[in-house]
Amino acid sequence: MSVKSMMIGFLSFIFVTVLSGCSWLTDFYIQNLTGTKKIIKINYSYPISKAIDNESGSFAFHYENGILSPRSFYKIKNPKSLEKIEVRDSSIVLELYPNSTTKIYKSHNGSWRYMIKSVEIDGTIFYPAELKDKIKFIRNDYVYKIE
Repeated sequence: MSVKSMMIGFLSFIFVTVLSGCSWLTDFYIQNLTGTKKIIKINYSYPISKAIDNESGSFAFHYENGILSPRSFYKIKNPKSLEKIEVRDSSIVLELYPNSTTKIYKSHNGSWRYMIKSVEIDGTIFYPAELKDKIKFIRNDYVYKIE
């Protein structure tokens, strides 16, 4: 075995090892394509009442009027925030504006699927496994469209 092939193998091993430790942002968005407001309830897999106090930025639901791509949404310097209608120990109720895009969860490596137990939209409950089949994956982000 030559030194060159050993060096290529070693560098390949280092490259794969470094990349396996990387994480990337995978935000979860809901786009309300209808002309009416929609009530959604997000049920979490853990008690959020204490997390809201410690990580208030993670529970600031930002939105923008219009149907925006995640990339366009990310470029907005000061997005508007939705008011929380109701906050319980492991759920939050929000009102989504018509023809708007809302960031529901900021996560890494799709972890929102494990942190969110279910999303209820106008009384219909969707679990992460169901949402995954109905969601559009755009670059690294997940977008669910209410039509």
